[in-house]
Amino acid sequence: MKNIKYGIALVLMIFLFSGYQVEAQVRRPVVKTVRVNKKTKRKVRRHNRRVRRRTLRRLPSGSRAVIFRNVSYYPVRGMFFVARKGVYVRAFPPRGFRLRVLPVSTVTLKVRGSSYLYADGVFYQKVDKEYEIVNPPVGAVVKEVPEDAEEIDFDGVSVYELNNAIYEAVEDGYEIIDLLEE
Repeated sequence: MKNIKYGIALVLMIFLFSGYQVEAQVRRPVVKTVRVNKKTKRKVRRHNRRVRRRTLRRLPSGSRAVIFRNVSYYPVRGMFFVARKGVYVRAFPPRGFRLRVLPVSTVTLKVRGSSYLYADGVFYQKVDKEYEIVNPPVGAVVKEVPEDAEEIDFDGVSVYELNNAIYEAVEDGYEIIDLLEE
C-alpha cells in the first residue's frame, strides 16, 4: 500500500510538471466557402533602377502649347512636355489627343491589317486630316525602345514598360506583348 501511494504521487507529479497542456474542445460553427473564379492579375515588379527622366528647364523659342482636357502639352522634337514645379517634364498625351503634324522620326507599321504611325513610344492613326494618338497595338514590333523605357519583371520575364505598353525583346526588335491598365 505504501508503494502504491508513492506510485500514484509520482505519476501525478510527472503529469503536473511534465509540460503537457490540456486543450479544451470548442465547437466552431461550420463555415461554407464558395470559390469565385477571378481573373488573375499578372505580377509586375519594377527593378530598382534609376530611370533617366527627360526634363527641360526652358522650352525652345517658338514652342506653343497644345491644350487638351485643360492640360497644356508642349511638343518638342517629337516628345511632349508638361509644366511641373518650374521645369518641363516629359509626358505622354492621352488617347484621343490629335495633331496636324507628326514628328520627323515617325515610322509606319502594319499590325493585323491596320496601319499605325509610331514615334518615341507613341502610336498614331490618321483620322481625316489629323493624327490621333491611340492605344499601342498588341503584336506591334518596333526596332528599338526609347531610352526612357523602364525595365520591369513581368511574370518572371525581364521586359520594358513605356506609355502603359509592355515590350519584350524578340529577333526583329521589341514586340508589344500586353498593355497595363490605366
